[in-house]
Amino acid sequence: MGTTVDNLTRPEDLFTLGGFFNLSGLPTDSLSGPHYGIARLLYYRRIGRGGSGVLDFPAYVGMSLEMGNAWQDRHDISAGDLRKDGSLFFGVDTPLGPVYLATGFDEGGDKQFYLFLGRSF
Repeated sequence: MGTTVDNLTRPEDLFTLGGFFNLSGLPTDSLSGPHYGIARLLYYRRIGRGGSGVLDFPAYVGMSLEMGNAWQDRHDISAGDLRKDGSLFFGVDTPLGPVYLATGFDEGGDKQFYLFLGRSF
């Protein structure tokens, strides 16, 4: 959760939501405001141990559930306004960092697809 001391109007001072593990069903940074809140529940399971071969890396499959929103006015903050999103993902630990292939879903029916290299949040 985050809030500003005063209502700043410069775009670079606003909090943003949208993207992988950040309301996954929405495009990256599609919501913004001087006040925001987000909660995430992640579950993943290791499905590959890796091995001695060049391309044998530990692999994971998982899902996320996310609830959050961004608001323009502090008085508008309400649990009834929370957006509900989720994702299904496959990840591999590589020498360059984790690689994720994922799809995100929004309660409104929006979908996003992700190919991501590096830390996810």
